[in-house]
Amino acid sequence: MERPEGPGGGLGPPHPPPEPPQDPPPLCRELWGSREAARYREDPRGGLQRLVPPGACPHSCLRRAAARVLLPQGYPESVSPDYLQYQCWDALQALCSTLTGALATRAVLQAVGVGDSAATVTGATLTWVLRDGVGMVTRITFAWLQGSRLDCEAKQWRLAADVLNDAALVLELLAPAWPRAGPALLTLAAATKCIVGVAGGATRAALAVHQARRDNMADVAAKDSSQETLVNGAGLLLALLLLPLLEGRPWVTWGVVMLLLGTHLGANLGALGALRLPTLNRPRLRLALGGALRGGARQGGVRQPQPTGEGGVAVVVVPGPDDVNPREPLLPGFSTRLTLHLGAPLHRLVHSEAEFKKALECGTEDYIIVLRPSQGWVGVGLRRGAPPDTPLRACAQALLLEELLGPDLPPGAPMGAALRPLQQRLRRCPPGTVPWGVVAESSRLWRTLGPAFLRGLAAAGWETQRHLLAPDEWQLDWAGPGGGAPGDEPCPSPNNRLRPSPD
Repeated sequence: MERPEGPGGGLGPPHPPPEPPQDPPPLCRELWGSREAARYREDPRGGLQRLVPPGACPHSCLRRAAARVLLPQGYPESVSPDYLQYQCWDALQALCSTLTGALATRAVLQAVGVGDSAATVTGATLTWVLRDGVGMVTRITFAWLQGSRLDCEAKQWRLAADVLNDAALVLELLAPAWPRAGPALLTLAAATKCIVGVAGGATRAALAVHQARRDNMADVAAKDSSQETLVNGAGLLLALLLLPLLEGRPWVTWGVVMLLLGTHLGANLGALGALRLPTLNRPRLRLALGGALRGGARQGGVRQPQPTGEGGVAVVVVPGPDDVNPREPLLPGFSTRLTLHLGAPLHRLVHSEAEFKKALECGTEDYIIVLRPSQGWVGVGLRRGAPPDTPLRACAQALLLEELLGPDLPPGAPMGAALRPLQQRLRRCPPGTVPWGVVAESSRLWRTLGPAFLRGLAAAGWETQRHLLAPDEWQLDWAGPGGGAPGDEPCPSPNNRLRPSPD
């Protein structure tokens, strides 16, 4: 019986091609961070044979040398995931700032009299000394007034520093056009640059804390300085080519300046938009709480089981850092309905003994809250010796009251059934009064909702052990356990005898 012909005309099925010989596994693999650098095999003479793995870049040695000079050791595992994108935008804004600064330097020299036969050395010296003196005073004053908030609002002050830097450069560029106002313009520009120096340096250190993932903040800061030095050097070389081309062309100069300033601000917005800070400050906590109340979480949200409490609330949806950070307002004070004083002194919270007793009844054993809607103010008094998470819990409850003053909770809001009646009662509060009943009811509900919300924050990727809520240093120390609510048994302390009055 004949066998059928194969495709090639022969008899029988075609033979499969022989498999290529498999290389024996290496004795050891050598990695630089997460990248494979070499493989080692046994040499026939008894030594070790070092082989470059397939796909490795032939210039990997040069790349590794550049990485060691400009990037933190262990990159990318040793830094945050947003490090590279932020640094690229930061390098672009630094380049634009260097080029604009070179043009401003030429204007400053013209303003102090370089090239003017009528100018005197004494006049130029006095202008320079005045600039430095005002700058020193400004630096100390700004650090005194805003130093404690630079950590908590790092994004906002980072942007403010760059806007002020651009304003200072514009003032310097305007100085030669108004000779009589030149010293005043230069002095104002110097004071503005001193604010930029303090705010920019402090916020850069705060961002380095976020970027360092192996307790390597010093290395991250040092490599950031190297990157900035390299970019500034490139900017100076470009300035050497640009300045002769713009000599005697004021309109072209201003066109180039506007282009550089616009690119500078755009790069700053891109850099800040790339950050994904996992620590909670007040704007980020406000957005996370708003997403939990109104169901606004998207991909960054995590569903966290919660003990069933008032209103049948079963789950809390908390937006994560990837969802909240892009929506964080970059201008301080925006998206707020109340002025929040966290850690307020007693004389700011209450004005009489009766108010103090009501605050104790309507608060908790760790803090008291006083809400004055007609004044747009809510204060939180922190108890001395309270647990470390007390500022976070208290701030979240205060922001909850602020959220209730906003638009109606949607019908499908996760906590709507429990909080919608409070929202209606709060709106019926007479002007000039404190809604003690709403505060007391919110404290009672927050005993159930608060722990679930904090667990949801942790599950969504937020750091709950460390926060940037900027509580004031005032603490209160009252007798008795404190903390009551309507319907609870009164505490035996004499300070807790009064019941909260209805709204």
